Amino acid sequence: MLGHWNRLAARTSIALTCIAQQPTGMTKKVGLTRFAQPVRRYTSDAVKPRVRFAPSPTGYLHLGGLRTALYNYLLARQGGGSCLLRIEDTDQTRFVPGATESLIRALEWAGVKFDEGPTIGGPHEPYQQSKRLNIYSKHADTLLEHGHAYRCFCSSERLALVRLEAQKTGRSASYDRKCSYLSPQESQERADKGESFVVRLKVPDGKTVVQDEVHGKVEFSNKEVDDSVLMKSDGFPTYHLANVVDDHLMGITHVIRGLEWLPSAPKHVLLYEMFGWTTPKFAHVPLLLNPDKTKLSKRSGDVNVEDYRDKGYFPEAVVNFVALLGWHPGTTDEIFDMNGLIEAFSLKNIQQSNAVVLREKLDWINKMHLLRRAESREGLLGMAAMVRPKIEADLGPLSQKYSDEYIARVIDTLKERIKNVYDVPDLCGYYFRTPTYTSEESLAYRAKVGDAALGKILPTARELLESPSGKELVKDDAKAVLKTIADTHKLKLPAVMNALRYTVSGVKVGAGVPETLSTLGRETVLRRIDQVLATIPPN
Repeated sequence: MLGHWNRLAARTSIALTCIAQQPTGMTKKVGLTRFAQPVRRYTSDAVKPRVRFAPSPTGYLHLGGLRTALYNYLLARQGGGSCLLRIEDTDQTRFVPGATESLIRALEWAGVKFDEGPTIGGPHEPYQQSKRLNIYSKHADTLLEHGHAYRCFCSSERLALVRLEAQKTGRSASYDRKCSYLSPQESQERADKGESFVVRLKVPDGKTVVQDEVHGKVEFSNKEVDDSVLMKSDGFPTYHLANVVDDHLMGITHVIRGLEWLPSAPKHVLLYEMFGWTTPKFAHVPLLLNPDKTKLSKRSGDVNVEDYRDKGYFPEAVVNFVALLGWHPGTTDEIFDMNGLIEAFSLKNIQQSNAVVLREKLDWINKMHLLRRAESREGLLGMAAMVRPKIEADLGPLSQKYSDEYIARVIDTLKERIKNVYDVPDLCGYYFRTPTYTSEESLAYRAKVGDAALGKILPTARELLESPSGKELVKDDAKAVLKTIADTHKLKLPAVMNALRYTVSGVKVGAGVPETLSTLGRETVLRRIDQVLATIPPN
């Protein structure tokens, strides 16, 4: 796994150093040089892309996982190809019950749809690696037979000593290849006697070149590529073997994955060459970072897709947001629905530098999608249904008095002032409950408005709003009432609006006063006027 990158040179070639965490826990430095290369783009006359998203069921779907799934999906849909879901559950020590189902739910919520997978089926079933163990075993045997792999009988204690000695001498903590010198006959005899072993990749001398759609030509010295474990002693494969075998058998043409896998790419290229298979196109997308440039992790806040769903973000906004984390459309456009992303997406516009996750950007994108939804009655009612459970949780049985139509009107009134539909009950609760007028903000606002002004303005407002009773209070009527009050008492219009805003909301910031009065309705406004009038001391 990639720990961090350091740029050592610029211009046409860049030397990079990365820290790679090996399956055995050994830490290894990998030196590599990247040369500037033109990036190939999918064209209509090329083979239709066939891609996969292959998560491990170790927890919730995080933003990086959603981005990888999305990029694969966009490439497949743009090129008229196919996208499959494959569950890589070979690491049984990290398996979390229910994680697969959670991943699938999150992807469905985001609108990322698959053509094949564990719940859909397809020509390459099963799509869970734990159910394909015999396939990997046969391919490991093939590598052993051709001398491209070897059995390693070293105990965990010996491997720990090798790592410790390497640390003392400053060498990379990779396996010392002791068992690679065993003759095939001795290796087979020890295996036949039941001695426990793993199967390791036998890395040849020379160098390995990875042609990457994002980073161009990346060259590795094979001296810096360790003999990684391909098959564990429990009969389960590691990622290195399983993903290569499955990608070939399932006809994958493009492998889009995180930059942390680039140090492992030479092992995968070697395996393709050893099997005599065509290597797919690789695209290693940038890491996701916190604003302080540390790697995004669970400790740094919301990283799981379900966190954003539960906080009221729209699926199309989250998808729009993650699409822009490392990719740009080549234009100034930033707001896309899924169809727009499919049309605009290109591997050539994926950046090489890491992407910073800014919550403020997501809030802005979510607001833009909120405004889009608010353009139609259907969109407003959809948002009302979305926020209703939160209103019910806040108000209990009292929430039943508010119809979806009313909630939709509230959202329409507030659409320019909120970024998230969950802001409605959180920030604008006065649309659903009578203000208490006792908060510090409310008391300060009343002092600013003054009881004298309230005592003068509210009776007139009540008289004007009361007639004609029963008629719906529309915004233009509310505007006329405010102007009449100002003219009657020779007051400036802002003074009148402040008095009415305080009366109906108890807060000094909100939507326009005419819009607020119209949304609350005549009956509610009159009731709140009476409530405030009752608190004004007599002259």
